[in-house]
Amino acid sequence: MNKTSKYLFLLPIISLLFSFSCLAKTKVIHVLVALCDNKYQAIAPVPKAIGNGQDPKNNLYWGAGYGFKTYFSKQKEWQVIQNNKPSNNKILEEIIYKHKNQDVYIVAQAYNGKYIDDTVDDFFDYSAGKKIRSFSLNGKQINAGGKADLVIYIGHDSLMEWSLSKFLPDSWRWETLPKEQQEKQKSRYAAVFACKSQRYFSPALSRLGITPLILTTHRMAPEAYSVYAMIDGWLQGESKSSIRLKVASAYSKYQKLSKPALQMFVTEYSQ
Repeated sequence: MNKTSKYLFLLPIISLLFSFSCLAKTKVIHVLVALCDNKYQAIAPVPKAIGNGQDPKNNLYWGAGYGFKTYFSKQKEWQVIQNNKPSNNKILEEIIYKHKNQDVYIVAQAYNGKYIDDTVDDFFDYSAGKKIRSFSLNGKQINAGGKADLVIYIGHDSLMEWSLSKFLPDSWRWETLPKEQQEKQKSRYAAVFACKSQRYFSPALSRLGITPLILTTHRMAPEAYSVYAMIDGWLQGESKSSIRLKVASAYSKYQKLSKPALQMFVTEYSQ
């Protein structure tokens, strides 16, 4: 086969692959960060400069060295395409990232640490498929919130202090949803980077039908390197066990542990 014939033979295959890539669904990741707050959260106090929940620029979970905004700003595959300053006092900063090589967006929101209860409320609503958030980006609309493919909570596990009853309305029961909505819920993912999140978040999340990706079993530092590792594995289509290993390895690397912290991360709800 000469070169011309070879290229003609490959044209239909290349065209087919291009068509599939064009039809690929846009993916949206919604990240809710409850800013670390010495004053309004029942946490072990951190240095004042990084524990002010009304100061995203320096906050431990947002603007500090391993905070979400700072860490992701250094990742070459994620490009900031919009930086918003919401008008309300609940969300102090909102950044939208676009993956350079894939049709994937991250909507990341820094919540005022005083309103951690609202952050958790929104996380559960989004996990339940409620409260769709739409954004217009250069003429393209992306849907986050209750339409996001992956919903992530980062911050203090405030459910340690609260009753779960407020998060378990009957209207959230997965079994009561139409079959089509049940299937949609199963194709969506949730992750919680907070201390002992499997124990405290499972009762509510398991009722929503949304698939768990990463939860935690011990006290931990919910910093961005673990979140990045999870997102990277998920976008590459890796198995849950592989994603778990990747997250545990990243955590151990930055926390200077001798081996992957597999005991700290799980991929299923507690029974």
